[in-house]
Amino acid sequence: MLIKLKRGYYVTTASHHKFRKYINKVSYTEVTRPKQIWVSDIPHIGPEKNLSYFVLITDAFSKRIVRRHQFKT
Repeated sequence: MLIKLKRGYYVTTASHHKFRKYINKVSYTEVTRPKQIWVSDIPHIGPEKNLSYFVLITDAFSKRIVRRHQFKT
C-alpha cells in the first residue's frame, strides 16, 4: 500500500517494571459456571491533576460486570 496507516492503539501498561509479577492461574482453569472466577481491571480516568480510578469486577463465565466503583485520589 502507498498510504502509511496510523497506529490504532496506545500502550498504557508498563510491563517491564521492578515489582513482583504473579503467575496467571486463571489461564489454566476451565470456567464452567457463573461466580466461579471474577476478574478485575482498574483503569485511570482523567488528567494527572484530577486523576480518578474506575474499578470493574467481571464474572469470567458470563462476561457480566458484577461490581463497579469510581474513586478519586
